[in-house]
Amino acid sequence: MKSIIITADDLGLDTNINKGIAEAYQNGIVTCAALLMNAPATDEGIAIALGNPGLEVGIHLSIVEGYSLRNVVSTITGKNAYFDNAICLKRNWIEFIKCYLKGSIDLKELEEEFELQIAKFKMNFKSIPFLNSTQHLHLLPGIWKIVLKLCKRHHINYIRLPQLTFPDRLWLNRKVLFLFPFLVLGSYCRFYLKSTAIQSTDHVVGMQFSGNINTDRMKFILSNLKDGISEIILHPGYSSTYLLEKLPDSYAGFDWESELLAATSLKIKDFITKNNIHLLKFSDIKPVSL
Repeated sequence: MKSIIITADDLGLDTNINKGIAEAYQNGIVTCAALLMNAPATDEGIAIALGNPGLEVGIHLSIVEGYSLRNVVSTITGKNAYFDNAICLKRNWIEFIKCYLKGSIDLKELEEEFELQIAKFKMNFKSIPFLNSTQHLHLLPGIWKIVLKLCKRHHINYIRLPQLTFPDRLWLNRKVLFLFPFLVLGSYCRFYLKSTAIQSTDHVVGMQFSGNINTDRMKFILSNLKDGISEIILHPGYSSTYLLEKLPDSYAGFDWESELLAATSLKIKDFITKNNIHLLKFSDIKPVSL
């Protein structure tokens, strides 16, 4: 049996993204959304989530690209106040990775930031059904240990963990060398879930076409699904000049509207139905019994 969870990342990032995610759920195949707690349109994202109770909403931990809820200059913040002249986290993953590799990121500060984001989420929602992060940086050694600890503490039962799978046509493209470290790290992290009640889906796809999943690529993904439960990562939305100005390194190549069209395509809905692919949420997965 093949089942899919369609997760729209970046709810709360921008009002144009929020609008697209709401439409992708209401008129399309999106079943879940990952909500940022420290972004310019977070409050609107919370309102959308509460106004669409059938949309399962988890936390998109912000490691880069957002306000710092600690609101103090520290090793995890950047030099540029790119959002509203406020104290912000590092502007992109490249800046963060450079500091991480030099050992200049204080992981205690990062853990405090995560706790504040989780606390804000729990002020608005009863539970956190799943967790992922900006640019998948939660997979990094040290950060992974913190995230796993927080998932146990706050009863978060699902973490996004990509992994190496062979053979797999989905990963055979020009991004494979860039994504390879994340696949290795995801496979490594999965090892530590075996003694816990925390799970990840069998497969994670969409990273290899991030921001550019059009209707044809969505059909390609669906045509090459493996048995089990796959999470497909989408970024549906409407074009945002604000994001292109504020976070050009992260979103310059994104085509949010193509992803929205893929998520709402009647052709894709029909393909899912005809091929007996089951649409799920994380809460539909049977819990692990230890």
